[in-house]
Amino acid sequence: MEKQLRCTIKLLDDQLGSITVEFPKDAKGRYLLNKACESQSLEEKDYFGLRYVDGEKQRHWLDPTKSIAKQLKGTGPHYTCIFRVKYYPEDPGAVREEITRYQLFLQLKRDLFHGRLLCSIDDAAWLGAYIIQSNLGDYDEDDHEPGYGDSFEIIPRQPEKLERKMEEIHEMKLKGQVPAEAEKNFITKAHALATYGVDPHPVRDIYGTQLYVGLTYRGLSLFKGNQLIQNFPWPDIKKLSYEGRTFFVHAVVDEKKVNHGFRVATSSATKHLWKCAMEHQAFFQRLAGERIPRRGFRRGSDVSIHSSGGFFRGSKFRFSGRTQKEALETSQSLSREEPPFARSPPLIRPRRVRSCKDANSPPSDSLEDVGLQLSDQSLPSTPEKIEELPLTFEKAPSESTTGSNQALLDSEDMVDAMNERNKCNGEDREVIEEVSVTYQEQEMTECKLPNNNHVDGAMSAPSHRKTKQEEKKSWSGVVMKLMICSILLALILFILTSIVLYESSLPAFEPVRQSPVSQNFESAYYAPSRAWVVSGYQQFTNTCYEPTKQFISAQLQMISNKFD
Repeated sequence: MEKQLRCTIKLLDDQLGSITVEFPKDAKGRYLLNKACESQSLEEKDYFGLRYVDGEKQRHWLDPTKSIAKQLKGTGPHYTCIFRVKYYPEDPGAVREEITRYQLFLQLKRDLFHGRLLCSIDDAAWLGAYIIQSNLGDYDEDDHEPGYGDSFEIIPRQPEKLERKMEEIHEMKLKGQVPAEAEKNFITKAHALATYGVDPHPVRDIYGTQLYVGLTYRGLSLFKGNQLIQNFPWPDIKKLSYEGRTFFVHAVVDEKKVNHGFRVATSSATKHLWKCAMEHQAFFQRLAGERIPRRGFRRGSDVSIHSSGGFFRGSKFRFSGRTQKEALETSQSLSREEPPFARSPPLIRPRRVRSCKDANSPPSDSLEDVGLQLSDQSLPSTPEKIEELPLTFEKAPSESTTGSNQALLDSEDMVDAMNERNKCNGEDREVIEEVSVTYQEQEMTECKLPNNNHVDGAMSAPSHRKTKQEEKKSWSGVVMKLMICSILLALILFILTSIVLYESSLPAFEPVRQSPVSQNFESAYYAPSRAWVVSGYQQFTNTCYEPTKQFISAQLQMISNKFD
């Protein structure tokens, strides 16, 4: 009997928690994704994917066309993945089934809480009110005492003003909305935001400025701080490539070709960003049926190859699965009845302790003042390979605090025990700790913290240390290049020496030419090679050089005759 492997898949719905799937050793990634969707009665599967963390703390999307065991190698013996929305639909209203919209609602709610979905405080109040309406239903003064909004943590470090505003909207403006309607309105509101569907990849431009790359249906977006500074629509991007730790975007802007290069923390993170960008372009570019360029995306074939650092190294991209246009067409053909499902109960948490900043400052009208902004620190230089950090947090504790990949995944979205209290200038200071898929993040107040050189994400650290595996790969590459160069140099020297030995008449070489070994080599190898080269040269001269010479002479003669 074939050995069965196991993988735990964490779901978006906290009520379902996780499922354990057994799979054969040769199973492909699509097997796990199908099992995760079947357990939740999901038919519109094309928007979802499975994430995992490799042995070097680098996040990946599980490739549905490749072996599960090979992709998860080094993360076992008991594998763990998380089920997430991979492609956020351009038109959420076109999603046919309510259960699919509910999964999108759960993902966007998670994005909002973890600081990836940025918005103004007014928008956050509406989003929070929709969440409360979905969880608690209509406002009831007997059941909902003043301050009940404190139990819902909607955004990181949310101020009291936001909680009061959520309660007001919930009480006055959302009465009568059933959970499905409230969730649909939440998705519509989130869809209008610039960071809808953005999972930020930290990069640096040629000037060293900290930027973030976001991949959405709109295209490839660049963020500086919490501001969208440029967007490249997918049809305008002609090529995506990478070399080492540099990611390149070749696009057309205002009918002019532009090339942008961005420095990424590690080569592994660079390849991950490139692959994610290629997948998003392939998925969304055919949405309107626009013409695909010659090097565009053809299903089932390798469409582009980009080398990355050194000899014989490169990456192939093969797009598999449906595009969004095809996914929508498939959704419209669904004829089953809406499957019943139970929504997760509200996640009620105790009121958080006010931070030093909040305690001494009036409520702000901008979420930028309550922490929802991209940090402006440098990229990580620590061994961990982290390139996708939430837009909220500035620093993260070291890898040693996370324990293992299992702990990273298990605690990614478990925010029940997030409050760790420290002292700051004699007062209580709140430190919200969230362990993400690849690292822990701390939401920092204005209080000065001890210097911590072991941080991930966007941090300031002058050193550029590498992991042992990175150093091993680096040395292997150097040795391989030296060997190839040495072989080429030796071959060139050998050819030159042979030519000098057999073609020159220097007396010093006469004893060598007369030796039996030299004569055997000349008759067996050198003379045939020389004859082949001479024959090739004569053939080239007869077929190309002489006709070209005669043609040029004739043209010059014609020109001379005209002037005469």
